[in-house]
Amino acid sequence: MRFFKPILLILALLMLSLGLKAQAQFDLKTFADSTKYGWKDLSDRLDYRADFIERQNLLQLYGMESQSISENVFKSAIFPGWGQFSIKHYTKGQILLGSNLVLFGTSLYFYDKALRYHEKYENSTQIDDIEKYYKKAQGPYQYSMIFLGFASLFWAYNIYDVIQSTQEYNAALWERIMSENYRKPLRLTPNGIEIQF
Repeated sequence: MRFFKPILLILALLMLSLGLKAQAQFDLKTFADSTKYGWKDLSDRLDYRADFIERQNLLQLYGMESQSISENVFKSAIFPGWGQFSIKHYTKGQILLGSNLVLFGTSLYFYDKALRYHEKYENSTQIDDIEKYYKKAQGPYQYSMIFLGFASLFWAYNIYDVIQSTQEYNAALWERIMSENYRKPLRLTPNGIEIQF
């Protein structure tokens, strides 16, 4: 154990000296060579920097205005059409919301009707009444399940549509931002009018 600590110390000093030797061999000229990036002179480098800063600003603008797909999916999962309203597809949102409300409402109407007949069926004491109310309960229950199935399909389509629509909205937003703000030949800046060739 006593010999183990000095060996570790010697190894650590050896590694440190190798690291310092590697740093001493650092070639500043190779590191600072701007031609490896395709820049011929300082003006190319400055143009690249200005372009990079402009793109960063546009990306920040995009980040403020873009819509999150997961947020819109969550909104539409809770309240069909809400995600479409977020991306300003009001007509599509209204159609999806209205369709889902009508289908779920119709399903609930028939389910309630089936429950009323089922209650009468359970309270009946005569065989004719039992059969009659049982048959009357079956029809509305089946309609209720059919409308619930359609409502579920519309709800699933709503989720699919909000994913597609949000992606299209974000792509169109980026195109609009790039066309309105990126590399206009004539721009008005705080320093005056700027012309780019």
